[in-house]
Amino acid sequence: MRKLPFSAVVLAGGDSKRMGTNKAFLKLEGRNLIDLVFEKLNGLFKEIIVVTDRVEEFSYLPARVTTDLIDGCRKNALRGIQAGLTLSSHSACFVIACDMPFPALPLINYMSRFAEDFDVVVPRIGSYYEPLFAFYNKTALETINRQLANNKLKIFDLYSELCVKEIGEDTVRLFDPQALSFYNINTREDYLKAKKIYNPQKRVPC
Repeated sequence: MRKLPFSAVVLAGGDSKRMGTNKAFLKLEGRNLIDLVFEKLNGLFKEIIVVTDRVEEFSYLPARVTTDLIDGCRKNALRGIQAGLTLSSHSACFVIACDMPFPALPLINYMSRFAEDFDVVVPRIGSYYEPLFAFYNKTALETINRQLANNKLKIFDLYSELCVKEIGEDTVRLFDPQALSFYNINTREDYLKAKKIYNPQKRVPC
């Protein structure tokens, strides 16, 4: 698969309060979640940017590692998107959270077809968007910066002001039948289920 002329931004700055540990370093078959996500994206994108408040912990990755660029509001995913998009060498970025270990590369590749022509390319399952599995164009930066300045931190609030390409559920399931791309790990139960998904032949202890 050819590399796409865009950046991938991996958000790894969450406090992981429900999990009680840094989710980026949870193991699946002995591999850190961040490593699994990085390696998949590195085969598809020309540039990887990791946004985190723990830069030293991720310095081993052959990626551009950065902190948020904006202070003055509480830590949130929109700040991470803003940092990645600002620093990107390309016109658009694919954004994903580090605790989403099952990204379907064919789905990302399909979504990339629209990344130059829309501010946002985002899957929508039913009435729910998947904002941390989406492309954001630099054309969205002005709106993002304004939202952050006004302390409006919900990513969804952006969409009414931007040109958005929705990827519907039927299309999503053509490339990712179980929609596992959007599976994220927030709790121990999520983690145990992810282990089973990653290796369905292996019994996972309770």
